[in-house]
Parts: sequence; structure tokens; C-alpha cells
Amino acid sequence: MRHVFKLVFLFVGVVIGAGFATGSEIVLYFKNSGYLSVLLASCIMGVLSVIFCLFGRLQNKYKWTKNLLKIVVFLSSCVTYCVMLSGVGELIYTQFGIKYFGIFTAFVVAILMLYDMRLIKLLNLVIVPMIVVIMLIILIVSGGQIYAGLNLSSSLKYAGMNMLLGGYFMSEEGDTLSAKQIALTGCLVAIIMGLLMSICYTISMQATGSNMPVFEVARSFGLGSLAAVVVYLAIFTTLIGSSRAFSDMILKILPNKFVVFLLCFVLGFYFDGLDFGDVVAFSYGMIGEIGIVVCVFIVCILIVEMFRSMKNKIKIKNNKLKTLI
Repeated sequence: MRHVFKLVFLFVGVVIGAGFATGSEIVLYFKNSGYLSVLLASCIMGVLSVIFCLFGRLQNKYKWTKNLLKIVVFLSSCVTYCVMLSGVGELIYTQFGIKYFGIFTAFVVAILMLYDMRLIKLLNLVIVPMIVVIMLIILIVSGGQIYAGLNLSSSLKYAGMNMLLGGYFMSEEGDTLSAKQIALTGCLVAIIMGLLMSICYTISMQATGSNMPVFEVARSFGLGSLAAVVVYLAIFTTLIGSSRAFSDMILKILPNKFVVFLLCFVLGFYFDGLDFGDVVAFSYGMIGEIGIVVCVFIVCILIVEMFRSMKNKIKIKNNKLKTLI
């Protein structure tokens, strides 16, 4: 159970970055879709988590697919990392008037990249529950609005966007899980993401015109500092996850941790200060569409493998019957 919870919180920590915690990506995908679309997206992510875990067992068999997936994940994780740096710079400057905090955060993340995944899992095991509690406090104080409606396209795109990076970690860890653990992982992902997305949606619908709806609503109720903390924590976990994803791939080509440290740090100098809303609007929709393609591709591979397994079982059964005859 502890192993499952660590993996689930790793997934959640990776996907709830600046776009999620500020409410900007929730508004981008679900402003005109309705609350049922939010719940559907969380369920889709739960199912896809199971699919990516199962694919993790087949990675050695489909090496070309694994390599293709890594290239796509590498590109999306780089984009996600840069978006997070833009978000943290704007957030801290808006709330506290402190400049260059994105550069400072990039430096801290660069140091953490020198350590292995165990530290990252432990951090998420603490940070994710903190995010849930703080967002619940903001919801209770501010209230919120829920709109009826369902849009399958929005749910699929949002799930696809998150599964590019989250699915990568699921596939990397999937080969170590039993069938029961994989099923439990999918259920927990759906429940926790459903809870967080519901809270974020309810708050965000009160300020759909803002770059950072959750932050804007919290500030209007005197909770700006608390909102800044939850957004920063969410950004931090996603920064760690995205930088880990692309650094792992860089290290396989160039096994030098100093290069990874330098890259993570230097990116902070460029993206700290860029307009967060513009960066999210430009990149997240495109990532969502690419994510759908990747997810469909992985599902097709599993279907082919399932039929191949059934065919082999029938063949073995027929051979046994021939032997008996």
C-alpha cells in the first residue's frame, strides 16, 4: 500500500503544477464544458494510469515504442518545466513583490536532480496532502460555483495532456506492480484527481477572466498568501517531476549530472519573467492533443498484445487436446 500511495502521489504531484493550482488550465479546458467533464477527465486518467502501468510490463518487448514515447515525453517535459518557471516567477512577484524567484527555484530543483527518485517520492507524499488541505480551506472560505454540462473532447484533451508526463512515470514503475496494485493505483488516481479538480473547478469558476483564477479568488477573501503557498508547492512538485523526466533521458546520452544541473538552472534565467497566461495558452492545448495520440497508441498496443496472448492460449489448449487424442 505504501508503494502504491507513493506512486499515486508522485503522479498527482507531477500533473498539478502551476496551470492546475492557479486554475488557469481548468478554465482553459472546462470553462464552457461543465462540472461533469471534470469528473469524466479524472476517471479517464484513472483508466489510463492502469493502461500505462500495464504497458510498463511490455516496454522491453516494444523497445521502439518505448523510445518514441521517451522522445515525446522529453519534449513535453521540457515545455512543462519552462511553463512552471514562468508561473512561479509571476506568482511570487505578484503576491510578495520578490523578483527572480523562478531562478532561485530552478537552482533548488537543479540540486534535487542530483539525487534519486526516492527523495522525490517522499517529497510528494508530504506536499500533495498539504495542497489538498489548503485548497479545501480556500474553497470553504470562498464558496464557489458549479455549472452543468459534459464535453467529452475537453475531458480527453485534459487527460491526454496530463498523461504525457504522468503516464511516463506510471510506465516506469508499472513493471514492479502486481495486478491488484495496478488496479488500486488507477482507482486512487481517479479519486484524488477527481477531488482536487472538483475543488479547483469550483473556485476557478468565480474568476474565469483571470490568468490565475484560484489565486485571484483567494486574494479577494484575504487568503492571497495561503494561495501563493499552495500554488508554489504545486509548481515545485511539477518542476521536480518534469525535470526528472527530461534529465533521465539526457543522462542516458550524456552521463554527467553537472550538465543536467546547469540546464535546469539556466532555463530559470530565460523563463522567469515571461507572461504565464500567454505561455499556458500557447503550449497546453497542443500538449493535450499530442497526449491523446500517445494514449490511443498505447491502448492499441495493449489490445494487440491481448489478442496475441489469447491466440497463444488457444493454440496451447488445442495442442494439449491433440496430444490427448
